Amino acid sequence: MEKQTTNIRRLILGVALVATLFAVIWLEENDADIEETVQPILPTKPASKSVNVAGRKNDMGHLKVDQLGQRKFSAEADDIFASASWEPKQPRADLSQSPFGSSGSSNQAAKPAPVRAPPPAAPPLQFKYIGKIMEGKRTSIFLSMGDTYYVAKVGGHIEKNYRVDRINDDVIEFTYLPLGIKQTLLINNNNPGKF
Repeated sequence: MEKQTTNIRRLILGVALVATLFAVIWLEENDADIEETVQPILPTKPASKSVNVAGRKNDMGHLKVDQLGQRKFSAEADDIFASASWEPKQPRADLSQSPFGSSGSSNQAAKPAPVRAPPPAAPPLQFKYIGKIMEGKRTSIFLSMGDTYYVAKVGGHIEKNYRVDRINDDVIEFTYLPLGIKQTLLINNNNPGKF
């Protein structure tokens, strides 16, 4: 019985294989017929222009470049090479009004008002407060910035840019040394610092 079942399976698989081969051959023949029947479609011209007149050549398919217009650029277009910044643009001084009022000399050119640069600012603190330890009256703090960890005391320096000025229960005061600007980091339980 088992031998008979095996023979039936072989017969079914053989028939399926032969049918698959015939199907592949039939599809290849039909694909070849389809490819041969496809022809490119060429653009057509009106009948009146397609007739050659007194030996003129038919310019079908050729572009007459000399009949194209010149490209014109607007002076108001943005400068594609200008630098881009997130900083807001400073307003330009209005040169149409004279700083001398209506009685001023019209021969003198108006000088634009000097634009004040914003005062230098320290970068935001990137330290994350981890904890502190108290040894008598001396307090040490543990900070992290990215993958780097720091232990600092009052008067200690961090990366030659920051000095720890004061450690309190709620804040740590730093001085940004390149500019001498004071900064604070909140360390209470509600705000454990920035990361």
